[in-house]
Amino acid sequence: MTDDQAVWTEADSATFLNLADIAVPSRQEQMDLILSLIPARPDEAFATADIACGEGLLAERLLERFPAARLVAFDGSPLMRERASTRLRRCGARARVLPFDLGDFAWTDQLPSPLRCAVSSLAIHHLDDDGKRRLFRELAGRLQPGGALLIADVIAPGSDAVRRSISGAWHAITRQQSLAATGSLDAYEQAVAEGWAPPTSAEAIPGEMPSGLLDQLKWLEAAGFSQVDCFWLRAGIAIYGGYRPGELVNIVVK
Repeated sequence: MTDDQAVWTEADSATFLNLADIAVPSRQEQMDLILSLIPARPDEAFATADIACGEGLLAERLLERFPAARLVAFDGSPLMRERASTRLRRCGARARVLPFDLGDFAWTDQLPSPLRCAVSSLAIHHLDDDGKRRLFRELAGRLQPGGALLIADVIAPGSDAVRRSISGAWHAITRQQSLAATGSLDAYEQAVAEGWAPPTSAEAIPGEMPSGLLDQLKWLEAAGFSQVDCFWLRAGIAIYGGYRPGELVNIVVK
């Protein structure tokens, strides 16, 4: 997203589709970890939601790993919903793709019940602090006992020194991913030109409102989640979340 854009646009969606595998650090590893944290057996029937599903990659992986699961995927971009609908069409009635506005929360009435798990990737930094706290409360109230909220998102660094470290890590990873995927640095250079590199100093970017990791873990606990933790952290992106108190089924990792 460019600095003069206050909201996510369809141009941003198109750019993300072209560059995500380069510009997002360790994207497949992130998805693998999220799937491993879902509190369900591989053969278990349960309902889940993907908040801001994008093109549906995580949703597709989830439905493959849990072939009896059902999923509702939300996204605000028509282009992303079209891509996700096409990707998930083979799953039939197990998958629904719906439009939403992340910040108005009316979409939460369309969540399945009982809801075992909600996942979200690279989205909730578009909510301000109050919006994140409300999201956590809304989902805590809708998850079944033992259910999980699992988030991968950009987090706010605590200092310029940390910002510089994060930026250096992102550039190193993105260069490596560009070379591995395309044999050149062209995609890396495009990602930098499009503004996807983490900033090295505190600056307000319209539409970008990442919050600190520790703050968000505290907000999750205040919303009623237990076993709150950061499960993964790299180049300014964290995977974190928690479980609603109650009896958990075994988490099976493959």
